[in-house]
Amino acid sequence: MIDPVNMQNVVTRAPEVARVQRVQEGALSAQGQVFAQELARQAQQVEETVASPPQAQRGELREKRKKEREKGTKTKVPSSWEAEAQTSGSREVSGELGHLIDTTA
Repeated sequence: MIDPVNMQNVVTRAPEVARVQRVQEGALSAQGQVFAQELARQAQQVEETVASPPQAQRGELREKRKKEREKGTKTKVPSSWEAEAQTSGSREVSGELGHLIDTTA
């Protein structure tokens, strides 16, 4: 059982403890918001700096066409599935490992 002197200390310090807890919760909330903003900023930066594969392939095709125009030759433009097949074939040749997913099931 709690003696009256200890109970008096607990009762008088309760508002102070509650205030400290509120300040700590507010700090955690602020830290969470800062972390979320930083994460969103990094995601935006990555999105801006990394080109998606179709855009990168189009850029490579443009460069190839430009070089061949300078040489005076003409390039056959592969369709998107041919370009994809060429890139997947080059992955197999280069020895990179990948995951195969069966979509027929």
